[in-house]
Amino acid sequence: MIDPALAQSKRRFASLTPAQQFYGAPVGILQLERFPGPFLRPYIPGSVGNASTWSVPVRYRTVPGLQFDQILGQRAGEMAPAVVQAATDLVREGAQLITSNCGFMICYQEVVRTALEVPVLLSSLLLAPFLERMLPPGKALGIITANSRSLTPDLLEAAGLPANSRRVVVAGLEGACSFAAAFLNASADLDVSAVETEMVNVATALVGDQPDIGMLLLECSELPPYAAAIHRATGLPVFDFTSMVEFFIHGLIRRPFKGIL
Repeated sequence: MIDPALAQSKRRFASLTPAQQFYGAPVGILQLERFPGPFLRPYIPGSVGNASTWSVPVRYRTVPGLQFDQILGQRAGEMAPAVVQAATDLVREGAQLITSNCGFMICYQEVVRTALEVPVLLSSLLLAPFLERMLPPGKALGIITANSRSLTPDLLEAAGLPANSRRVVVAGLEGACSFAAAFLNASADLDVSAVETEMVNVATALVGDQPDIGMLLLECSELPPYAAAIHRATGLPVFDFTSMVEFFIHGLIRRPFKGIL
């Protein structure tokens, strides 16, 4: 016999959200424009641009007219309205957090988070103050970036790091031939194995030069596929875009604990 009171307590309702077009895809990802242009590379598993990287469904939105060179140029601010609009569109479609596929999008972090009512995580550099604060006083945070010349003190400050911090050491990949050919100057196809070797070499050289490094942070959204190899080679904790976004996903989707009482 069915207990009516028990049946009533287990009833579930789903409320309609006005103007929401999609459900079940909580992560909205802003992308740089790649068409037309020479930077047409595949997003391999682990890349922010590969949907299979994530533990939940995601939605992508390209920011019209926003290319990599513009982010770092003097007119970067002119693209802010387009970035905000693309993020707003993703939220209207049902995104519960907004991220991007370029670590240098940190320059739009403040303007986008001010415009929205959901968490905004445009760059893995946002992890840097958290990780630096976790380290013992005698340890430093190593950041591996696509281009060290582009990772200016202003961008680090935008992420919340103090200017000229001695506890932060940066290494760039502009001198890594295979990585640069695929992602910086578009002169060759992506050689995944060669880039992994270069990543490991840069990481081990950084740690060799700075033995006080206690953690590594990967700035570029194309670097997470190589995080496991870097971890194996250095023995250090390695964090990246996936660490940041999945942390918030776990906050959005809490599952009950099952164990022994």
